[in-house]
Amino acid sequence: MRSVQPEVRDGVVSRWSGQRERRRVEFVDAALAAIAEHGPQTSTEQIAVYVGVTRTKLYRHFTCAADLQRAIAQRASEMMIAELAPVWQPHGSMGQIIEAGVGAHVRFLVGHRNLYRYLARCSLAEDSDAHDAITDIKFSIGTQLGQVFGVYVGAFGVEADTELSAMSIVGMVETAAGHWLDNPGGTSQERLIDDLVRWIWLLIDDTLRSGGVYLAREEPLSEPEEIARTVEQYRDPGRIAPA
Repeated sequence: MRSVQPEVRDGVVSRWSGQRERRRVEFVDAALAAIAEHGPQTSTEQIAVYVGVTRTKLYRHFTCAADLQRAIAQRASEMMIAELAPVWQPHGSMGQIIEAGVGAHVRFLVGHRNLYRYLARCSLAEDSDAHDAITDIKFSIGTQLGQVFGVYVGAFGVEADTELSAMSIVGMVETAAGHWLDNPGGTSQERLIDDLVRWIWLLIDDTLRSGGVYLAREEPLSEPEEIARTVEQYRDPGRIAPA
């Protein structure tokens, strides 16, 4: 019998690994479609049917239901982070950046409410192996937002725990928007966004003022390097109109 050379075996393993990853991506795509159609109570069996395979075959690519849920949560996190591009590449005034970010976040939840509720249901499951997807998504967004805050707050020369501030903002937006999805009352989507933008600005404005920096909400935001170079101009309380 001919022996299989190590490089040949490695090539086979590599091809199988690549195929397995592609199939996992396909299954997650199908899972998102199934959840959009069947709602937050979508089961693993329904996802398998939507893909056109048996549950057993599905589990050749996912070790268990929790593994599938983690993959779905990871995709949801990537989708939301992509929607929040205006925050990662700030342009315009602080008010415009906040409004763009909050608006994108709320519209994402509205457009993917079944997915959001599915992940929330998985996070609240009694099964100890259940994945806390919502917390992971908030952590991913909060971490990235904290890095953006760090750059600008640092440029202004203000000492603050930007990661904690970012996590607070993300938590507030997610909690308020999640509650609103199920209990909108008389609050419109536009009103929700306006309120969240105002609350977030108050937090940011207070953080800046505590460090002796005065910035108008609709004032165009310069690049961090320019802010650091001209930071003294932001230390005059008289440069902006009283709130």
